[in-house]
Amino acid sequence: MRALNDALGSLLDAYGALFLARQRLVGALVLAATLCDPATGFCGLTAGVAALLTRRLLRLPALPGEAEILNAIYAGLALGAFHASEPRLFALAAFGGLLGVPLASALRQMLAGPFGARGLPLLGAPFLCTAWTLLAVAKGIALPLRAAWPAWPIMPDWLPAHAAAAVSSTLAHAGALFFVANPLAGILVLTALLVASRILALLAVAGGLLATTLLAVINATPMPSLALLACFNGALVAIFIGGLLAVPTRRTLALTAGAVLVASALSAGMLALSAPFGVPPLSAPFVLTVWLASAALRAESSASWTRFWLAVPACPEESLVNARLASARGLASGSTALLPPYAGRMSISQAVDGAHTHQGAWRYALDFVTTVDGQSYCRAGSRLSDFHAFNQPVRSPVRGQVAAIRNDIADNPPGEMNLVDNWGNHILIDIGGGLYVLLAHLRRGSIKLSPGDCVTPGTLLGRCGNSGRSPQPHLHMHVQRGSRLGSPTVPFHLAHCLIDGRDYALDGQPREGQTVEAVSSTASLSTACSPRPGREWRFKSGASEWQLAAQTGLLGDTRLVSSAGGSVQASSARSLLALHERRGSPDLLLDAFVLAFGMIPFAAQALRWRDAADASLLPLPLSLRLARRLRHPFGANLDSNCERRWDAARGLWQQRSRHRLTTASGEIEAESLGWICESRGPVAFSLLVAGQTIAEAALVGYGNRGDHGVPAWSAALLQTSTS
Repeated sequence: MRALNDALGSLLDAYGALFLARQRLVGALVLAATLCDPATGFCGLTAGVAALLTRRLLRLPALPGEAEILNAIYAGLALGAFHASEPRLFALAAFGGLLGVPLASALRQMLAGPFGARGLPLLGAPFLCTAWTLLAVAKGIALPLRAAWPAWPIMPDWLPAHAAAAVSSTLAHAGALFFVANPLAGILVLTALLVASRILALLAVAGGLLATTLLAVINATPMPSLALLACFNGALVAIFIGGLLAVPTRRTLALTAGAVLVASALSAGMLALSAPFGVPPLSAPFVLTVWLASAALRAESSASWTRFWLAVPACPEESLVNARLASARGLASGSTALLPPYAGRMSISQAVDGAHTHQGAWRYALDFVTTVDGQSYCRAGSRLSDFHAFNQPVRSPVRGQVAAIRNDIADNPPGEMNLVDNWGNHILIDIGGGLYVLLAHLRRGSIKLSPGDCVTPGTLLGRCGNSGRSPQPHLHMHVQRGSRLGSPTVPFHLAHCLIDGRDYALDGQPREGQTVEAVSSTASLSTACSPRPGREWRFKSGASEWQLAAQTGLLGDTRLVSSAGGSVQASSARSLLALHERRGSPDLLLDAFVLAFGMIPFAAQALRWRDAADASLLPLPLSLRLARRLRHPFGANLDSNCERRWDAARGLWQQRSRHRLTTASGEIEAESLGWICESRGPVAFSLLVAGQTIAEAALVGYGNRGDHGVPAWSAALLQTSTS
């Protein structure tokens, strides 16, 4: 019975996988849509069941999103859409399921290899290979073609004839996403899309309409089969490029419109070329268009596309929320994160778009000087040694490889400049993706590295000097596209630093005159808070216990998994721990934990910062959840103000976050409190909404799992209170 339930669950997951739906209701709606034409629907179901059995017999692991089952189902649907129902049809559909599984496994490995780190997405490649094979076999064994589609008179009589025809055509095109081109199937498919993602529903309709409009502009009377083919491929292109493979932004939508144009042209061309052979193009225009975009527009081609594609396809509402969270945390697309290139504090003497040299192609740059009581020098300032910045150590702001150095240019006397060697002594660091970090005006002879050496954040590079176009000792830093000295600069920001000694910044863009202080990481906090594999925290909440364990996946990603079945991604760097991408079962304590400890900087000092936690983490009654969705139909983030201070009474760090969310019915306020121990990490937390305590817990055990999964808790139990 359990095996049957698992198989049914896998089938429903596969039917909903095109929309990356986690709700099995979506799969059930799509299955019902295919069964609006019984012959087509049962062909797809037969192929899906055969694929499940084949995967089990071959003992192959399931591909992400049940991709091999989805492709087999699609092949069965295509076969049923073109040929009349008879026993041979279903036998051929079963063969398609058998063939689709090894094909999907093989193609996935082939596509991952020769196209860089990301590879190419599998998409419908196994479906195309399987469907074309089935259709060719069907032609060879003279399987009869379908006579016509069944009629579905579901349009109301009061609707004008032309409007009824337009609505019926639009709904039929929606149903054609699963090879059942009738209005009832279209209603079910659109309902499934709306349940899975409102953005995907809009993109699918817009992509199909754009493709149909393009064909109508070019040819006033396109063939019905071409209109259906172009609409089918246009909708798929819009769903994947506009919604699943990239964050939906204006640039993404512009690229999507261009991709729909390409797919429409390919649909027309491939239909004309394939007509003599009797093999339809199916989704080939969609697959080729997405592959073209994925292969051409990547970081290896241009830095403009460095963070465009998602590492893993995601629901667009989730990717939008994650993008806003990443932006608040200094991971915004299009800007490179750098650490301050020194220890201690320096001032900005010239910022981005500075009045002197940071103009035009070199606008994205920062100049640093050291000041004491507002002065960059002491005594008369007639000697280099009078300047506070002179000879100050310069450290690497990134991880990378030394691409070039210059170390032999004399330092200028104060007030003079070398206009021949503008950049003076410098070091150029290759950070990948065609980007390079330049640190210039260093002291002659201070660079002890060579081209090819690898550097990490904090590596000593040299010392601040006054070489090149530099009237006083200072440090120039920028990020440029290309290795040629003086190439155009690109946006960057400073991370893990204090601006003007107050605000902790992960996305620091200081202005002229502001100070930037490098925050030094604390080893004890890093050791205690880092989610190392096997580490577990055991909390007590009321009369029950709740457990949180760190688990590392095959790709090296770490998730904190709760005993209630929820999980959250835990990204740990040398400077902080960040939690994001909440998944799994409902878990109020995990949501409260994430709101309290969304970011833990590994610094032993009081800090304050801004964050943008996922608004769905906030526990709200149904009425307020509806109000939130009305105001933010495509997902929302909290406006979170966080601060950390030392709680001397408990000997712990207290982390307090105040969250605000605007809904259709007004503003909601919440507060998270968390306590951090330098030897155990998070030890207590609470969540208050509208002044009422919603959740609280305190640590009662901390340790690592043993060899057989038995927790080896520390002997001393920490007692604390969230009051």
